[in-house]
Amino acid sequence: MARVEPGELIVDPPTLENLGFRWYIAGDSNRNASVRVAYRPVGEAVWRDALPLLRVHHELANQDYGVYRTGNLFAGSVMFLQPGTAYEVCLVMDDPDGGAPPPKRLTVSTREVPKIRPDAPLRHVYPTDYRGELAANALLGLEAALREARPGEVLALHAGVYRGPFAAALKGQPGLPIVIRAAGDGEAILEGTGHQADLLDLDGAEYVHLEQLSLRHARTAIRAGKRGQAGAVGLVVRGCKFSDVVSGIVATSENSRDWYLADNELEGINPTWYPRPGDNKYMEPAHTGINVYGQGIVVCYNRIRRFSDALAIANFGIPVDDLQRHCVAVDFYGNDLSFAQDDCLETDYGCHNIRVYRNRCYNAHTGLSVQPSYGGPIYLIRNEVYGITALSFKLHNYCTGLVIYHNTCCSARDGLSSFNRWQNGHFRNNLILGGDPQPDARGNLPNVRAINTGTITPYSTLDYNGYRRNGPGQFILWFDGSKSASYQSLAEFTAGTGHEAHGVIVDYEDFVRARPPAAGATVQPENWDLRLRPTAAGIDRGCVLPNVNDGYEGTAPDLGCYELGSEPMHCGPRQAAGE
Repeated sequence: MARVEPGELIVDPPTLENLGFRWYIAGDSNRNASVRVAYRPVGEAVWRDALPLLRVHHELANQDYGVYRTGNLFAGSVMFLQPGTAYEVCLVMDDPDGGAPPPKRLTVSTREVPKIRPDAPLRHVYPTDYRGELAANALLGLEAALREARPGEVLALHAGVYRGPFAAALKGQPGLPIVIRAAGDGEAILEGTGHQADLLDLDGAEYVHLEQLSLRHARTAIRAGKRGQAGAVGLVVRGCKFSDVVSGIVATSENSRDWYLADNELEGINPTWYPRPGDNKYMEPAHTGINVYGQGIVVCYNRIRRFSDALAIANFGIPVDDLQRHCVAVDFYGNDLSFAQDDCLETDYGCHNIRVYRNRCYNAHTGLSVQPSYGGPIYLIRNEVYGITALSFKLHNYCTGLVIYHNTCCSARDGLSSFNRWQNGHFRNNLILGGDPQPDARGNLPNVRAINTGTITPYSTLDYNGYRRNGPGQFILWFDGSKSASYQSLAEFTAGTGHEAHGVIVDYEDFVRARPPAAGATVQPENWDLRLRPTAAGIDRGCVLPNVNDGYEGTAPDLGCYELGSEPMHCGPRQAAGE
């Protein structure tokens, strides 16, 4: 049926900076319906355009390992907003075949940064081996404090070692969290029994804050529920340090929601990141730094290193039937991710409104992974990826719903290389550069292509991107859903596929400071500066993307993650934890 039939409109759980929407429909078999989006802070007169909602239309994801048919809907986000602010959002559906409803106007507020009430009652907690004079209202041992904790109370852990494991299904309340934090007189350490056991079990916890603590010597430092379990609601982990752990924070429950993991330092136990171990041992000895699932999850400004995967959505499998329990409204931003022998950042198994922006990825096998995704949009925006040995983008397992804008990616191999059957993907305003070809044992130079991938949906699009000619061999190898073809220039690629009518050729000389990465060569952020020179080929060569590159300078937006003249992005913990 060509005519659209609007159905349920779902507002996803708001996060600090973003609002997400899913509008389910029937019909529109010819995919010519659309949903425009405008927004404004409540009380302001001027409406601003946002990106239109992405059309999701029964794509078949993960076809080799557990096929999942996505829904029939529009989905998308209004992004980069102010925390704790009310916004009016207007959604306008249109279909030339008829059936579109009147515009929908909603008022939705972003979440506030979690705070602790200045008048919160304080309970002092000391290690069980403490021999000094106790403060008033004090307890010995964290176990006793967890049994006594009440909503709104702050447990101030004084310096020392608190030996676990601990289980804490604590029940705080909105506005009255149970806070466990360092007292400020020295390091408060939660210590596990080794790499075979977890340290802190928070399955079933509600509105619990962990702040300025050190967690060490465990299999998983914090575990907050598995598939089908209660998970955790309103969890805050802020300004903490994790060390000597196989995994840092892990939650694989579809019932987790409204998290804030910010300004933490996590270091795993992998001795190196290259070469990636073979024989399916690339997730050993460390596993994942932060591994989450649920709705309304914010992971920002963390430094994560020496894990196999640094930051990821959990490998949940097929989403549950309940649309309210799908993995949606997940934000990863401002994170510094490195020394990952597999992937720096994974959105694998995410469903809708997964937002990944302004992260820095380096010293890894893969930069940004989407394998698979269950509908989208998966937003990858203004990320900086450098010193990657294999893949800047891993678009595997028939992933679907990719919105990839304004990234700068520099790999030692092909520029854009991946499994060639991704779906409903859209690349705009990216800079994608590969490495120099290195001779093999016989002295032969391999092809290091600008593009070596493809898509099986004819409505996927690539345009306004910048690519490097990495060597004298084949420039582009592209699969269009039925056959592969080779192209020796962007003009040939456009003539053969319709893609990249506005694409440009770029090189490392376009950056303030950078050189082609070498496979396995460890780099540090001070080794490169991916801001553009004034003479760069990518200046003023992008397209306008509302709510993404508003306020650009010049005649058009610049390509890559930086507009000319902008400051380097800040990634990793901020000076003051929790700011």
